[in-house]
Amino acid sequence: MRWIASKLPDRERLLANHWLRPFAHRLSNPSLWHLNRRSAARGLALGLFAGLILPLGQIVVAALLALSARANVLVAAGATLVTNPLTFPPIYFLAYRLGCSLTGAGRVHSVGSPPRPLMSTWLFDIAAPTAAGLLLLAFVASGLGYALVHVGWRWRVGRRWQQRQRRRRLLKSPPFSSTAVS
Repeated sequence: MRWIASKLPDRERLLANHWLRPFAHRLSNPSLWHLNRRSAARGLALGLFAGLILPLGQIVVAALLALSARANVLVAAGATLVTNPLTFPPIYFLAYRLGCSLTGAGRVHSVGSPPRPLMSTWLFDIAAPTAAGLLLLAFVASGLGYALVHVGWRWRVGRRWQQRQRRRRLLKSPPFSSTAVS
């Protein structure tokens, strides 16, 4: 985590960017940059949603959504990378299959039905099921991401608390005595 944090640009460097100066007053809110349970969960949910819904411009949209929701901007922007050139084909294929099961598209048409034009075929047989599947995937992934951040954060804090308690008990316990009864 420290290595990742060291490679990310800090708030001052981002605010000094000449493209971001008009928005500097909005970007100076500390909750947008501080990594805590709530802002990280919001950022991950928004980033996953934008990354799955939009094929282009995901990072900008996720950052703008993070500004309005007071979520961590860097987490939101990083979460959009869930769709990259390696994951794009399987995600869109899964979305198409989910959409087909939701909308009933892709079923065999009756023999007597007239053929549809090519654009209509593409729209109803491919684009609509894919859009429906992507919408479902985006809602499910963002909800799961939000919940997993909360659960994972709480688990990590609990584990650290238990380790701290264990260390305190070890420091308070007396050392072993040499006159132990055999």
